Amino acid sequence: MIPIKSNEKNAIVLVSLLLLFITGTLLISLVPRSVRFTNKKLETLDGETISVNIAEPIRGLKIPQNTPAVIIGHGYMANKEFMKGYALEIAAAGFVVVTLDFRGHGQSTGSLDRNRLLFDVLAVKTYLASRLDVDIHNLAYIGYSMGGFPGNLIVNSDPDFKAFIGVGTSLQYGLRQGNSSHPLNVLMIHAKYDEAFNLEVLRNVVGLRAGKLSPLIDVNQLYGNFQEGNATMIYLDDNSNHLSVAWDTDFIRASRNWLINTFPTVLTADEDFYGHLRLLILILQVIGGFGVFFSLMYMLSRAFGFHPSTQIEDIEGKKNDNNTKEEEIKDYAETSIHMEFESRLQIDIGDTTSLRLFFLTLLYTLIFGIIGIFLIVWAFLFIPQPIIGFVFGLLFGASFGILLLIYRLGKKREISLKAILKKPFTDSKKDLAKYVVLGIILAGFLYLILYLSFGRNYIGIVPSIIKAPWIPLYSVIAFLIFFVYGLYIFLIVKPKLVNRRLATLKIIIIHFGILFIYVNAILLAMGLLTGSFFFWGVMIPVSTPLLIISACVDTISFKRTGNIIMGALINAIYFTVIVTTIAPFQGLFTLFSVF
Repeated sequence: MIPIKSNEKNAIVLVSLLLLFITGTLLISLVPRSVRFTNKKLETLDGETISVNIAEPIRGLKIPQNTPAVIIGHGYMANKEFMKGYALEIAAAGFVVVTLDFRGHGQSTGSLDRNRLLFDVLAVKTYLASRLDVDIHNLAYIGYSMGGFPGNLIVNSDPDFKAFIGVGTSLQYGLRQGNSSHPLNVLMIHAKYDEAFNLEVLRNVVGLRAGKLSPLIDVNQLYGNFQEGNATMIYLDDNSNHLSVAWDTDFIRASRNWLINTFPTVLTADEDFYGHLRLLILILQVIGGFGVFFSLMYMLSRAFGFHPSTQIEDIEGKKNDNNTKEEEIKDYAETSIHMEFESRLQIDIGDTTSLRLFFLTLLYTLIFGIIGIFLIVWAFLFIPQPIIGFVFGLLFGASFGILLLIYRLGKKREISLKAILKKPFTDSKKDLAKYVVLGIILAGFLYLILYLSFGRNYIGIVPSIIKAPWIPLYSVIAFLIFFVYGLYIFLIVKPKLVNRRLATLKIIIIHFGILFIYVNAILLAMGLLTGSFFFWGVMIPVSTPLLIISACVDTISFKRTGNIIMGALINAIYFTVIVTTIAPFQGLFTLFSVF
């Protein structure tokens, strides 16, 4: 049997992972097969360009007549891709569905102004009126969170809308009552752990529509009926929070059924439900995608001269006999090279134990992190995306606390902070250009993988043209934050791990764990002080996978190059693009008006 060489094994692994990722990408784009999905740009009456996605059933060459249509509006710090699950399932049931990026969000232009969101919805209705297959007098509106506000306005004044579905949003007092001539069936979807909207307030409003006292209003109970055009219900799920209502498959199924009951004449094109299948495909796609990314990191780092074969060949002393396996020699060589990197770059902090170091880290990040947030957040408040200022201020707080800890540890060993900060650059001058070029290349691959998986299907990560010019500035700030954190983790914490078994996994856990504890503690403290855990409930589910990705990128890139520059650059680029897309374009005062 001919043995397979290491390079051939790497190629086989890469091809296998790439095939898994490509297969997942194709499947998630084709499921459901009964739906066509396209993108379009619309102009509003006040001159803004609104990006929309259109999901519609595929019905052959013949143009169908009188098809009801559904407009879906997203929430704050969200975009139209958040609501793609709703759009696909409803389109599969026979409806024409349009999801839009509100102004200042996603790929739409303009600055967020809640008073002008109605213009965006009207632009979508104008587009639907231009279509020969749409019955413009049979419309429905689904509004998630902030998207429910313009929805309340338009369904209240426009009898063309026969159904309103509020997903984690409020219901307007005095909303028009439906009847058999001008129906308006209202479904309010609420999560038990929703941090933004109160169930009791919702009961009061539904009680007015149903003619009952709010204590008598039960959840998951139908009031009125579809025949009379006044059906009303609160659908409660006890496993979701404000963020997850955008993806909860129970909510999506309930919304689809509500629309089918409102428009019973719709010829259902596809009765299957695809939410769970798409989630399974996404999981396979992500496994393949990240496998491809880290395989490329391994192969490209070798191609750029990091861990080159010539260095491995120099360690011939390990070959004491002919029975030593080639893989053992290679593993020993790479371990020796990596230890040489560490001995060259590590910062000796004396006899401080790893446990003491861990508690010092938490102490400094939590105490001085708050000071750091207040020092920097003012500089961000007047940029056109103050939410980015909040996110970067939060991360800067951790880096500020860690920077002070680095200063203290260095001072005890008579090492200046300036010398520590310069170390990754001065010790690798000849490779600096390689780190930058390779970092940019790998950041591009990572962004592509994230876009084809999450970005197209669950959370849009393509910023609008008005946001793009700010990305270089934000990336520099993000690089400094990730650089300081990486400096501490890999040049101070990592050398303290005496036992090198599972060292990579340990560092990933430490890297993620410190920031995760810090972010949770700060957001929970804010929630206790303000009486609202909205930001905690929204940011933790999003920040957790981002922090895991950052920990893996930093750790594996350091293992491959022996330097923190490349990992900090990759994290800064992908993180900035995602946050820039999600954060709405708005002024400081409109930010306050949202809440």
